[in-house]
Amino acid sequence: MRLLEVFTEVLRFLKDDALKTIKHHPAGGEISASDFTWVLTVPHSLKDLPKRLMTEAAVLAGLVGEDTKDKLVFALESAAALAWCLKPPPDGFITQNHSRTSQDQPPEPAGAGTSCNDPAGGTEPGETRVLLETQNQDQVAVHFKKEPEGTKVLLETRNPDRKRYLVVDCGDQITNIIAHEVLEGGALKELGGVIVNNLGGRTVDEKFKKFLREIFSDGVWREYEQNFPREVQKMMFEFIRLKHLDEDVQISCPDTLRERAQREKDIETFFASVEGASWEDGVIKISRDKLRSFFDDSLLRVIDRLNYVLNKNSNIGFIVLVGGLAESQMLRQFITDQFGHQYKVLCPLRPQEVVLKGAVELGRNPELVQFD
Repeated sequence: MRLLEVFTEVLRFLKDDALKTIKHHPAGGEISASDFTWVLTVPHSLKDLPKRLMTEAAVLAGLVGEDTKDKLVFALESAAALAWCLKPPPDGFITQNHSRTSQDQPPEPAGAGTSCNDPAGGTEPGETRVLLETQNQDQVAVHFKKEPEGTKVLLETRNPDRKRYLVVDCGDQITNIIAHEVLEGGALKELGGVIVNNLGGRTVDEKFKKFLREIFSDGVWREYEQNFPREVQKMMFEFIRLKHLDEDVQISCPDTLRERAQREKDIETFFASVEGASWEDGVIKISRDKLRSFFDDSLLRVIDRLNYVLNKNSNIGFIVLVGGLAESQMLRQFITDQFGHQYKVLCPLRPQEVVLKGAVELGRNPELVQFD
C-alpha cells in the first residue's frame, strides 16, 4: 500500500473510534469531526515527512476539510511531552516517596517553594506557579497567567542559560533524546538530538523471553511459544507490568507450560541450572538482580547517547524522562545516579501518557509550539 493510504486509514480509524467513544458518554451529545481541533503528534523518525502528505491524509480521513485545515495542528512528540510537564497545574513528578499505587492518586497541593522532585502545583492569586530548582540553586519559574485571549506563558530565571530541557522519550522500540529551549513568551524550540532504534521497553522484554528459553530448555519453550502464542502474550503483559519494579517479582506460569515441561522432567529441575530464578507453587520467581540484568544493555546505551547529546548542547538544566519505560524505577534511579549531580532529573506521574496530554494542551495553545 502507498504511504498516503496507510496514514489515511489509520487516521480514519482513530477519528471514528474517538467520535464513537465521545458520543457514548452521557455528556457527549451530537458531535462531528468538524467540532474539534485535531492534533497529530509526529515521532522524530517521521519529522522530515512532508506536512503536505499528512495534511492530505487527514483530509481524506475526514478529520478536517479543505476549508478547515487550520483546525489541524502538528506537534513533535517530545515537544508535546515537555508542554505537559510545564502545564499548570502539573500532576507532579515521581519521587522516592511515590509508591506504584500512589502514582494513580492526585498529588497533594504544595507550596511555591516545592522542589521539582516533589508534586508541585501550589496556587497563587491569578496564576499557577511551577518552581523547578537545579542542584546549584539556579531557579526557573514558569508562570501561566490566565487572560481573556488565552493562556500566556512567561519565564523568569536567575540564570538565562537554564532554559533548556533534554526530553528522553523511552518508547517500546525507539528512544528519542531531544533537547529543547524555552523561548521568551514560552514557545518551545527544538535544538536537536538523537533517535536510537532497538533501545526501548521491547529490548527488556526480549531479554526476559530469552531467559525463559534458557530456563525451559530442550525445545520446551520453543514448542510452547509456537503452539500457545496467546498464553505467551499474557505472560509478557504480566512481565511488562512488573518490570517497572526494583525488587523480586513473580510471574504466573500457565498450566499448559508446566504440563509440557513436566513431560521432560520434574519442573524444579529446569530451574536448577539457571541463576536468578526459582519455582514455587505455580509461579516463576525472578530475583531483583536478574530483573536488573535485563536492563543492563539498554541503560548503558542510554547513558552513552545521553552523554553524546549533552556534550553537543550546553546549558541543559533539566533531563525529563517520559514514555513507557520511564515507569521503571531502575531506569529513573540509574539516570539520576549518573546525571543527578549536574542536572535536575524529572519524571512526571504516569509518564506514558504525557505525549497524549501534551498534544491536547498544544491543541488549546498551538502558539506554544508547532511542527514545521
